[in-house]
Amino acid sequence: MTQPSGDQQAYPPPYEPPHRGPRRRRARTAVVLGAAGVLGVVAIGGGAAAYQAYYATGDQPSQALPADTLAYLSVDLDPSGRQKLEALEVLERFPGFGEFSDEVGLDRDDVRRTLFDQIVDATPCADLDFDDDIDPWLGGRFAAAVVPDDTSPNVPELGGDVVFVAEVSDAAAASDGMERIADCGGEDEVGWAAEGSWLVVSDTSDAAERVLDGAAEASLADDAAYGRWTDAAGGAGILNVFVGSGAADQLVEALDGDLDDAIGDELGLAIGEADREAVRTAAEDFEGAALAARFADGGLEVVGATQARLGAEDGERPALTAGTAGDLAASLPDTTGAALAVGLVPYWYEALLANLVDGGLASEDVEAGVAAVEDETGLRLPDDLRTLLGEGVALAVDGERADLDTLEGSEGPQDLPLAAKVLGTDADEVRDVLDDLLEASGAPDEVDVAVEGGDGGSVALGFDDDVVADVAEEGGLGGTDVFEDVVPETDDVHALLFLDLRAGDGWLEDLARDLGDDELADNVAPLSAVGLSVRVDDDVARTVLRITTDD
Repeated sequence: MTQPSGDQQAYPPPYEPPHRGPRRRRARTAVVLGAAGVLGVVAIGGGAAAYQAYYATGDQPSQALPADTLAYLSVDLDPSGRQKLEALEVLERFPGFGEFSDEVGLDRDDVRRTLFDQIVDATPCADLDFDDDIDPWLGGRFAAAVVPDDTSPNVPELGGDVVFVAEVSDAAAASDGMERIADCGGEDEVGWAAEGSWLVVSDTSDAAERVLDGAAEASLADDAAYGRWTDAAGGAGILNVFVGSGAADQLVEALDGDLDDAIGDELGLAIGEADREAVRTAAEDFEGAALAARFADGGLEVVGATQARLGAEDGERPALTAGTAGDLAASLPDTTGAALAVGLVPYWYEALLANLVDGGLASEDVEAGVAAVEDETGLRLPDDLRTLLGEGVALAVDGERADLDTLEGSEGPQDLPLAAKVLGTDADEVRDVLDDLLEASGAPDEVDVAVEGGDGGSVALGFDDDVVADVAEEGGLGGTDVFEDVVPETDDVHALLFLDLRAGDGWLEDLARDLGDDELADNVAPLSAVGLSVRVDDDVARTVLRITTDD
């Protein structure tokens, strides 16, 4: 919303009629109109300020860091008004939040105060007073970052320095406050620099000043890669993470040194040249990634974004998945309590074997593994697997037929109201492959798999005839509120997980009570659903986790 500039004033009409009688009334009218104009400007300005306070995220610590920052994590304790309201609306639905805040003395109006008290209690700085020594200058936004520094890195493996950034309202007061903190803590190996709205803390003051100088020349906030991936993750949240392409380059240099041996010794693994080459290839392709967490729509949302790898035509490692999983899951019955779906490209089998070889396995070992699977199962690879998995597959648990007793009493998938839905395959061919599998596995004669052709070239299969019949039909899960809340988009979704936590009369709450923990049960009761989806849009892959609560 744009505020009128100072020279946009309300002028009287240029034409004055000859009749002079009602002059005084006209004068009063002009005054009233002028006052109304002033009030209108004030109202518009106030509305713009209110809009900014409610929606705007404000300055971020990325402004105080150089553009070549390797990695960045920020926390916003003073988010937009909308975020504050969303957070309180969600958190106050949980009884444990009130109990926790009372136990730790959480000041909901100023989380900084609570954190300060908790930290100071464990340090020699007990004489510091938050109101006198900290509050006058400390803001509500903080970050930790790794910045390149070849001269004296405190993270030698990545050739960089870890620095901390805090928002401040008074740079001089912040520097004085840091003096008091350093003195009371007896800390010699700490340095800082404060300028404008930001305080940078590092192991030396020179290092901190270099960070601010680098940001003045070109800041991370203005970096194209940072902006691209942060925007792809939905913008700034209460928690933000960014990893730049430079971090991958530094990792390659570290692996070419002694770091790989150290990792191998720690994990008991031998890191060979093929492993190093796989890391090098991935690092060369890496363009950056970002993650943001925020409260939204009565729940918590976490979004991660990075570049997508979709095909092998340009020499990249081929992808296995396709964007059919969302629509496939949406076509399940509206009674579905849990679903797992994945879309598959036509050449997924070949891509899988190629990825195994690219990942360091010898091609002869891969071939031997394929032969062993064929001998053990009687499958003809890859044809039988293509028949069973088609162009995508979804597993669905019926939420009305599944309760906690059913889940606990089951001895295998044959006892569960579970069915699979497969795209792009043939029911008769699926039935033939399943018969061969059951025979090869030595399954009892009474074990039977129901197979039913469905709408749109899909096939449903499972052990329960009724569940299979429901899944075979075009269902309405995608139109339910509980699904839409956690999976907001189904187009181009490559993989998806959905859990209705209220299915089966609230199986999660029942599970907590069966474990004898009523307090835990009370705190999971507000939870409604969980959705995890991976969506690819052009060259960007977004992973969205949503956890919703009931009103």
